[in-house]
Amino acid sequence: MKVKEASISRRSFAIGAGAAVGAGVAATALGCAPSGGSDKGSEPAGADAQVKSAVSHDDGEWIPSTCNMCFNNCSILAHVVDGTLVEITGNPDSPIGGGRICAKGAAGIMQLYDPNRVTKPLKRTNPNKGFDEDPGWVEISWDEAYDTIVSTLQAASATEGKCVGGASMVAGLNGSVWRSLAIGCVCGASEGLLSDICGAGIHVVEALFTSNGNAMPDYDNTNYVIQFGTQAGTATRHGFTMTCERFAQRRRDGLKLVSFDPHMSAGAEQADIWMALRPGSDAAAALAIANVLVENDFIDREFLVKRTNACALVDPDTGRVLRTSDEAMKSMYWDQKAGEPKAYDEAGDPALEGTFDVDGKRYKTAFEVYKEHIAPMTPEWAADITTLDADALRKIALEFGEAACIGQTTTVDGVELPYRPAAVDIFSGVSRHKHAILSTWSCLMINVLIGGCNSVGGFIGFGPACNGWTDDNPQAGFRATIFEPDGFLNNTSLMLGAPHSFYDTIYNGDYTPQGMGMAALQPLSEDGHFVHVAQSDPDRYHTKPITHLFWYACNPIKWWANADEQAEVYKKMDFIAGCDLFLNDMSLFSDIMIPEATYLERWDVLPQWYMNHRMPGGMTKPWTLAMWQPVVEPKDGVPGFMDIYGELCYRAGEQSNAAFIGALAGMYRIKEEYMPDLTQKLDKEVFIDAVYKSNIDEEHGLDWFKENGGVYTHDRTVDEVYIWANDAPGRIPFYWDFMLEMKDKVEAKVAELDIPWETDDYIPLPEWRPGGDFYPVEDAAFDMFPIYYTNAANTDSWTVENPWLNEVNEDDGVTYCIEMNPATAKAKGIESGDEIVITSTAGYSVEGKVVLNEGIHPECLSSVVGTWDCKSKAMSIAFGKGVNLVSLLPGTKAERMDHIVSAFDQLIRVKIEKK
Repeated sequence: MKVKEASISRRSFAIGAGAAVGAGVAATALGCAPSGGSDKGSEPAGADAQVKSAVSHDDGEWIPSTCNMCFNNCSILAHVVDGTLVEITGNPDSPIGGGRICAKGAAGIMQLYDPNRVTKPLKRTNPNKGFDEDPGWVEISWDEAYDTIVSTLQAASATEGKCVGGASMVAGLNGSVWRSLAIGCVCGASEGLLSDICGAGIHVVEALFTSNGNAMPDYDNTNYVIQFGTQAGTATRHGFTMTCERFAQRRRDGLKLVSFDPHMSAGAEQADIWMALRPGSDAAAALAIANVLVENDFIDREFLVKRTNACALVDPDTGRVLRTSDEAMKSMYWDQKAGEPKAYDEAGDPALEGTFDVDGKRYKTAFEVYKEHIAPMTPEWAADITTLDADALRKIALEFGEAACIGQTTTVDGVELPYRPAAVDIFSGVSRHKHAILSTWSCLMINVLIGGCNSVGGFIGFGPACNGWTDDNPQAGFRATIFEPDGFLNNTSLMLGAPHSFYDTIYNGDYTPQGMGMAALQPLSEDGHFVHVAQSDPDRYHTKPITHLFWYACNPIKWWANADEQAEVYKKMDFIAGCDLFLNDMSLFSDIMIPEATYLERWDVLPQWYMNHRMPGGMTKPWTLAMWQPVVEPKDGVPGFMDIYGELCYRAGEQSNAAFIGALAGMYRIKEEYMPDLTQKLDKEVFIDAVYKSNIDEEHGLDWFKENGGVYTHDRTVDEVYIWANDAPGRIPFYWDFMLEMKDKVEAKVAELDIPWETDDYIPLPEWRPGGDFYPVEDAAFDMFPIYYTNAANTDSWTVENPWLNEVNEDDGVTYCIEMNPATAKAKGIESGDEIVITSTAGYSVEGKVVLNEGIHPECLSSVVGTWDCKSKAMSIAFGKGVNLVSLLPGTKAERMDHIVSAFDQLIRVKIEKK
């Protein structure tokens, strides 16, 4: 189906999104603009006025809801006239976005009215599957679709055991959680396939250091930020529009930004200093900075003694921490007053440095071991690895140390707190490599050295603690508990705000794998990426392959390595059902497709869940519950995911239905008096009402939200933002003794089960290690690294189908091309506009047009998103657009996996040739 050309210019697109955000860093976020207070849109002048002349601001109604053009779920106002959506703006009454939306949010209207949307269930008639095969879709009834999915999955599970899998994407995050729960309730158990973009390692280390799996610089108070592999506050990251506003203001106030990134994307473009390092070398740069901080005594000794285990005594033979001999097994410090080792919570004057005799053996403090460990990791050492200038690294480290204001305090709401206005921030550019856990740890350890973790101006969790969403109802509350053997803070689980302890799992868990994600062998991981390796070789890992799959709101065939390689994986499956807005690439391998309503046509509940994942907090951002409701009737009556999963579980039987609703009620903390009827099909509005009333109060149910603008806020308190306010207990790990505990247990288990497994990265202190393709290979022609990045106008593969966003992408002359450094191009005889073939060491190739860009490391090629080049002709706008750099990667090789946090190494060497 051909989409008609829309008579909408780029100027009118910008008008729909709002005017540009003044000066500063936020201006790089295309369309990320204020709504203009009570003026819900600006009136254009001249020829562009024709675009909006049909309606005025006062026509129709403005309906509050929530955006889902990415996973940040900003609050929006939808202008609806006579049942038709005519404009989307940010909702100025909600702190979730603060009245701002990005280009994607403004373009949501085009998704709603895309004629290529699927609105009826479809069944495949062609048994042959492939990118070049026509599935031969025929329409079927909803009854047939639901019953076929339920009966097929249940029959497979009953005869084959754990053979049913699910796949979904963070862009539909709430629906993804519901998908996992629903398919599990229908079948009894299910496996899960995951995208390579998850923050493997990042969420883990941030949870260990802040008790919250998503953390950030304290934007309201910080003065110096170093970014590794992230564009937070400029183009992407969790809570982008919320961060953008604050970051822009702090930049105007003088905040200094240093960006370590091989590509000058938005973060590097807006930085004071861009450090264009070689891909996969971030840890080396970070360790060199740490080396300079230690050498020049820019360390917070009081913090290290009081809030970490840097004083723990380390056995010189085993590297293990000395512990008490009783059941408590508490780590021991050298008490300088007593002149003997004592349990950490009994040592009155712990020694941070030194070597001490204990029962005839010389023990060093963890910090003493660290100093020796970091000593050779100088800027000169890092320069050879990163290609960065050693003097520039040293200067940044010294500036950062000065900016940290070590020893200073400040007062927040009458509470005196440490003031450390400097922070290191990271995201997925660091974690998509081999040894991801070591890289993320190396970078974030800098925050520990200066005492910045959980300090004012330093590195804090998005929402590390909550006392409740009212003053007298703690139902929504959460706070990390303490792991007593070391005094460590546990964490509060992303999204759910539920108690969780990596340490309990490490020390007390069962290491026997129960699924293809091999999670039991990775107790420090939150991502099951290993499923992709085990699926390709189940005998090697003693697992059962997925034979039946239900995927939701995603494109799994494009999210993990080479698409043709993955096609062969999915061809082997017996049955695949999908649920999506479009017939995307994955639909070409599916047997049944059911549509879903767009986000503008459906309900959702607690879009931000418990606000510790996608809503950057701080003292200036209250707890915010923003309503998600349909703003127009769904086309052809298409249901939303709440209806779809409720229907599947209801048809699966009484037990499945009761388990599904009961589990949902537990996740959303529904009180007994509001408990839904477990014998009836889920009623979404009744359920949403129960969630609101349970977590707020009787007055603030669904009707209140409908009648009062759809937004509820409750101010945060100082102890919810800075978790050590009022001298609250808790430490964070400086020396990771638990890594050695894991190593011993993992090695014993894999030996018992005869499973191949890497354990070299189980070490107690961070270091840099190269990925497999980091150093030159035998064939010198493979001398380049492909990298990809995200800009503010795109999310994954489906945004290319949007006409407005496609127009932006086509007009900028870069997004659909391959960027290359001019000096490198000249040396290779390549000019801007040339068509090239890129071939990886794995033997896979992609093609594209070159555009020259000074803002890229000379050893790199780059493109946006990395998973494009749509193969489904049903997506007529997206078809063939962009470059799929991810297809250069092999996806079934265990040696490409970080065996601690399941990160996937995307560093690979390529050669380029003119087409």
